[in-house]
Amino acid sequence: MFNILDKLKPTATGLDGLPIWFIRMASPWIAGPVSHIFNLSYRTSVVPVEWKRSCITPVPKIAHPVECKDFRPISVTPVLSRVMERSIVRSDLYPVLVRPDFSHLFSDQFASRPSGSTTAALIYQLTHLLQKYEYVHLALDFPRLLILSNTLLLPKKLLNFQLKIMSITGL
Repeated sequence: MFNILDKLKPTATGLDGLPIWFIRMASPWIAGPVSHIFNLSYRTSVVPVEWKRSCITPVPKIAHPVECKDFRPISVTPVLSRVMERSIVRSDLYPVLVRPDFSHLFSDQFASRPSGSTTAALIYQLTHLLQKYEYVHLALDFPRLLILSNTLLLPKKLLNFQLKIMSITGL
């Protein structure tokens, strides 16, 4: 637990007000009690109420938002809550997703996976469509995609994909 707390990267502070710098500095002294709380929470399936509270910030999806649908909610939970969630996902969820006897159940799922991404999901869908159909028409909203980071890699990856006819517009 000490190594996890000591190597936390800077991130937003939750409603509990515990900043990363404090958790990192206090990690030699709080690692044991935090580990005890994590284990107790895991065994009893009860998450501390304070860790469930979050600050929800509306972040615009478009340049000039007007309606509620133009915003994406970003929920900032306490840091220790996120640490526990990440720990459980890595120790319990990831092994199931990549285990050979269950992987066929999750082959079309890309969220919360070590190799999951929108690019992987798109390539997966293209692969299956091209196995069924001779041609696939693909329309992407590049202005919206360009708002996200690393989206310039997507067209390059798509060009490497062996498509019969493809034009990428909107760049």
